[in-house]
Amino acid sequence: MIDAIRAGDRTTADRIWRWELTPPIRAAQEARARKLVGQEELVASVERLLFEEDPIGINFESNLDEYRLEAERITLRLPEASTDTELLPIVHQEFVSCFGEDLAGAMTKYERIASAIWEIYIQRQTSD
Repeated sequence: MIDAIRAGDRTTADRIWRWELTPPIRAAQEARARKLVGQEELVASVERLLFEEDPIGINFESNLDEYRLEAERITLRLPEASTDTELLPIVHQEFVSCFGEDLAGAMTKYERIASAIWEIYIQRQTSD
């Protein structure tokens, strides 16, 4: 697909995107949505926090769903942690998985984010 885009062949690139890449992406989104039923508010809170903290620098004020994937994946993994310290590598792993190691940056960049997510999570646990 990259070669088609570089060659200016948008038709081929669009066809590849539509027929080869979109179905697996949609299937993964649907699988996450099924696993997150009942946790939509938690996902929204994590997504809002990520958007505000903007660790990757992609907050352009209009793209409010830019960190939805990361918020969903982190929320799914919250039960793996029992402290914010244990959550830190999970948060970092998800950003590395989505953006690559260079763009994600050092784990220390996510310390405040992991602590804030943990606080949100614990508050929701105790209010339920």
